[in-house]
Amino acid sequence: MNFSDEIREKIKQFAKEQSQHYLEEAEMTYLEKLQHKIGQTKSKFINKLSKLKSRSDVSLDVQNDLILYMSDYMKDLMEKGFSEQEAFERAKEELKYSSESIRTADLHDRFVEYYKNYDPADYEVIGLFDAGFMFLGLSIGALAGFITSGGREMFIFGGWIDTLIGGVAGVIIGLGIGQISHAIIVLKKKR
Repeated sequence: MNFSDEIREKIKQFAKEQSQHYLEEAEMTYLEKLQHKIGQTKSKFINKLSKLKSRSDVSLDVQNDLILYMSDYMKDLMEKGFSEQEAFERAKEELKYSSESIRTADLHDRFVEYYKNYDPADYEVIGLFDAGFMFLGLSIGALAGFITSGGREMFIFGGWIDTLIGGVAGVIIGLGIGQISHAIIVLKKKR
């Protein structure tokens, strides 16, 4: 069954418009929620990316799939007695994008929960622990390397290497202790 040129063009236009919504659902929901939270407008971000998405191979694939699916659905409706225009309108309504899915609702609930419990002070404390342990480790490691290399007299004649190695080892140990403190903070927060 062949459709008129006008209906074929309407199907293509519909598929082009709707495919963007499906792509936004699949690719953008997480980023859109974050952008919204930090105060940037959703439409500005989408407009910048929509130019790229409309030209992408994925977008064209989604459009082509939607055209095929819509055409098949319209043919079924026309076989049941609907006119071409009625079949187009019904298929358009049935296939129209809706963001109210279980997946988006679940993702939305998780973002709401995250931002409800989000406290910037927690991240500041974690950063201070990391930096504090790193500087403490650097100081202790460099001092231990300096002393074990023979002190001030031997520093110029090769003792600086031991001081440097001690400092690097101290930084690594300090970062490790900082990460352990990070884990403890996160675990206490979950309780």
